[in-house]
Amino acid sequence: MRRLVPLGLSVILVFGCTAISQQKSIPASPDQLEFKNLKILPPNITHDELIATMRNIARSLGTRCDHCHVQTATEPREIFDFPSDAKKEKNAARTMLAMTRRMNADYLSKVNEHGQMITCATCHRGKTVPEKWEPPAPPQPAPSPTPGR
Repeated sequence: MRRLVPLGLSVILVFGCTAISQQKSIPASPDQLEFKNLKILPPNITHDELIATMRNIARSLGTRCDHCHVQTATEPREIFDFPSDAKKEKNAARTMLAMTRRMNADYLSKVNEHGQMITCATCHRGKTVPEKWEPPAPPQPAPSPTPGR
């Protein structure tokens, strides 16, 4: 009996370690949420990634969800019809996201040594319509002293 107890514990330990290593080798499953009508964002985006992306866009434009998404209720809480394409702002955002992605991939990645990327905030800076930027006037040369004075 004394020999069976250590043997039994050893068997349980081996099976436990095997089960743990098998569980660790299984990749984490993505969120089981099915997002509808994603045209620019990847279809396998996680809930957390989607929320972070939307918050970044909203902060960059100084807006809230209702700027692009149709709001269907406010009480007892805000409810949105996220798949709806009824607002023109949503399609404008898709176009801008595609443009930004293409500029980063096709152009900036080829000349950028510092890893900087274009984002919504690069142009919008908290405004839905970026302000027109005028470059500063070149510095004027200092007047040369008049000889003889």
